[in-house]
Amino acid sequence: MKHTKKTILGIAALGLGAVLLSSCTQSFCSATDQANMAYPYEQGVTVYLTQEQANELVTAGLPDGASAPELAIPGNTTVYKYIPFEYVDGKTEAKSYKAAKAQDFLVNTILTNAASTNYGFRAPSKWYFEQIDQFALEASIIEAAIDRGQIADDFASYTHYDFKMYEDGTKALTDIVKPDFLNSIKVGNTGDNANGALVVNPYTEYDYNGDKNGTPSDKINSLIFDKENNVGYSILRRFGEVKFSGYGDDGKTAIWANMSTWNEYLRSIDMDACPTDDFMAVYQSQVVAKVNANRSCIATSTKEGVFGHYGSNADWEVRVETKDWGYAWSKGFLEGLLVYPISWLTDTIAYGIDPALTGVGQIISIVLVTLIVRLIMMAATFKTTLSQQKMQALQPQLAKLQQKYPNSNTNQAEKQRLAQEQMALYKRNKINPMGQLIVLIFQFPIFICVWSALQGSAALSSGQFLNLRLSDTIQSVLFNTIGNGQAWYANINGWWTALVLFILMAATQFFAMLLPQLINKAKNKKITKLSKNPAQDKNNKQMKWITYGMLIFTIIMGFFLPSAMGVYWLIGGLISMMQTGITQLVLAKGKKH
Repeated sequence: MKHTKKTILGIAALGLGAVLLSSCTQSFCSATDQANMAYPYEQGVTVYLTQEQANELVTAGLPDGASAPELAIPGNTTVYKYIPFEYVDGKTEAKSYKAAKAQDFLVNTILTNAASTNYGFRAPSKWYFEQIDQFALEASIIEAAIDRGQIADDFASYTHYDFKMYEDGTKALTDIVKPDFLNSIKVGNTGDNANGALVVNPYTEYDYNGDKNGTPSDKINSLIFDKENNVGYSILRRFGEVKFSGYGDDGKTAIWANMSTWNEYLRSIDMDACPTDDFMAVYQSQVVAKVNANRSCIATSTKEGVFGHYGSNADWEVRVETKDWGYAWSKGFLEGLLVYPISWLTDTIAYGIDPALTGVGQIISIVLVTLIVRLIMMAATFKTTLSQQKMQALQPQLAKLQQKYPNSNTNQAEKQRLAQEQMALYKRNKINPMGQLIVLIFQFPIFICVWSALQGSAALSSGQFLNLRLSDTIQSVLFNTIGNGQAWYANINGWWTALVLFILMAATQFFAMLLPQLINKAKNKKITKLSKNPAQDKNNKQMKWITYGMLIFTIIMGFFLPSAMGVYWLIGGLISMMQTGITQLVLAKGKKH
């Protein structure tokens, strides 16, 4: 009967764990958040140049298959567009786009993976990519014009970009947006962002030769939201997400809405130049996989902000929509009950200490949140933890009982009598032998919720501590020791910081789990050892395997989870050791009385 109860409880615990694991790791990222995260990786193939730069290209000679630069914005004579392109083998265009921004993701991931399928490689033509980039640029310009009140009077009622309002050709961009606004847009070279001017390029360094040595310099990133001070910002960096998002028939933001509309329109013009459905399936799956790897979308501040480290150079912050408690409840019960409040507390402390989110504030925030969560858990489980410590202290008496019934491992009658006397011993000492299971069931959802909150916190995705970004996993940082031409031993990507964090985290978890056993082993060292009991030896081995298994599991999880969780476990391990010390003092005091 007791064995059946334990089995049922074990199955129930596993079922509860599976449900909690699946329900508490829901992503808080909205369709707009996902689009904002996608665009830094897939910005297309078009490079934007000044007239002088365009002339330099023509004079130097264009590569095979590349067309001459042409004006990019109707009514604007200062911004040119150009696709650096050349044929590779005359059969495919998989690796022929030379813009640096196209290499890492579009060329080396999407096109390469699509070419490796058995669909028959019909990638989109250069014309298709050019048209998609043009749609994305014009959509971004319309969004910027709406944002700055520069929509023409006849279209003043528009609140967002809608391709349908000018796809028939009767409403051009010059009809929708005020001409002076279109003419004021610059390319994005140094100095272009002064006096409130809008620019196209996300960086002030243009890119038309595929040279990826170093990282783009003189970013406009920190200026793109500074409208109050009348400082210019990059249209594509601010609104490029419209490439991947749009508005559905219900008026709500939907992922792929604009891309689907553009595809349908371009196919009606030239089906052979457009991608097949199979290619688009590969394209979308690769973009979705890239986006889903980033879950830092719980922004709780009432002021809209930019967060994260996105793009090939991990230097692009993106706009994350503010989430409220109602949004959290819509994601799930525990998301609303625990995940959002923990993330809100993390954000509030981080912003309060360091509004710029440079890294130090986030570290202190994690430490304080860990202290608060673990102290609450300590208070809620202290009696159970004390009971576990008492059970460890009773090992000599348990050993005597087991010695009294040496055949309990094979004799059912002795096994029952041993169990009865053990339960009587536990009862006299007010010990619940199922306490450890109860603690695990209580702690598991807390752990999952803290994990989800720290992983989803937008504030923790910004800044860095000793070059380590808290949203990066320890594993990803440790295997990325070289950056920007620096020596392997330099801490350029924070790998030394990640290594030290991992070692400290693993060490604290090791001592936190084994400290109670080590203390009791030291206490029982002088007690005369009794002869071996097979049943007890078997139980001891099982407990050791469980303990070591949990330790290994924790360390492995700490290796693959965001670095913020490594900090959480480091502090949590120290608190666990402190808790062990307190319970030992309470036990010692109880013995004196």
